[in-house]
Amino acid sequence: MDILAGAGAAFSVFLLFAYLARVRAATPAEARLQYLTEPRAAIMEGQDGGDAILRGGASAIPAVGWLLNRGGYAGRWDRDLARAGLTLRAGEYFLLRLLFGAGTFFITFLIGRSPLTLVLAFALGGIAFMLPALWVSSKIARRTAKVEGQLVEALTLIANAQRAGFAFAQGVDVAANRMGPPISTELQRMLLDVNLGASTEDALVAMNDRVQSDDLDLVVTAILIHRQTGGNLAEIIDNVTETMRDRERIKGEIKTLTSQQRLTGWILCLWPAFLALIFTAINPGMMALLVTTTPGLVLMGVWITLNVLGYLTIRRILDIDI
Repeated sequence: MDILAGAGAAFSVFLLFAYLARVRAATPAEARLQYLTEPRAAIMEGQDGGDAILRGGASAIPAVGWLLNRGGYAGRWDRDLARAGLTLRAGEYFLLRLLFGAGTFFITFLIGRSPLTLVLAFALGGIAFMLPALWVSSKIARRTAKVEGQLVEALTLIANAQRAGFAFAQGVDVAANRMGPPISTELQRMLLDVNLGASTEDALVAMNDRVQSDDLDLVVTAILIHRQTGGNLAEIIDNVTETMRDRERIKGEIKTLTSQQRLTGWILCLWPAFLALIFTAINPGMMALLVTTTPGLVLMGVWITLNVLGYLTIRRILDIDI
């Protein structure tokens, strides 16, 4: 057991130094090519191997790159990281997740050093391996929400530019220059697509695929229909903007009506932990049995599992699609 624990600790340290060394080695080259890498990688996103070529492959480690490319993870993770606004490569992201999982596994095993602790270490290691993925998903959701929050103002600028006699691309350029990120970044990438030879329709579809927002999908669909059928684009954008404002108003009303239920969900999840802290302060010896005995560890595992499932269930119930 001691040999296994020592080997595991050494492996975790190796992963940490490998990840840090990879990041430090990639920083100078990426800094020199930043003005080309970021926009062109966004243009090539969705094409097989395009993003991998521009960024030097999924990983500088051949075995990791082969594993990610063979499993199809490289392209998917690169798209997710780009949507989250992160500059990590798929290989770096994989090493980071592996470091979290392996470190949690061996730390948990070193604490208990028993067969039951080994099972618990595997469970906690798997959870730790998924934590970076949850963090990336949350960043994607926050970035998408920020884009949706800026979209109405950007559309207003484009519609006003249309009324002033500007072309559509010029109106988008006005909005990109006057708005802040992330909407300005996406609009500039769309204009870069057009300047490099892509059609406006393809550039809009690519931007919609990158952001994956329901509001932006509505806007892109309306613009694509206008480019096929004709009409007053400024009026169409105004109608879409009014629809988006109505949706935001309905979302706000639903959020207000469900605020009590959301607060109840947080209380139900945090109340057991709050009671555990109180009981620990009153009688530390009694609460220590939860982490030093086999039945206590089983009860802790059951509590964590039920608590997480309850929180996810409440969130799922209150996730009302508009």
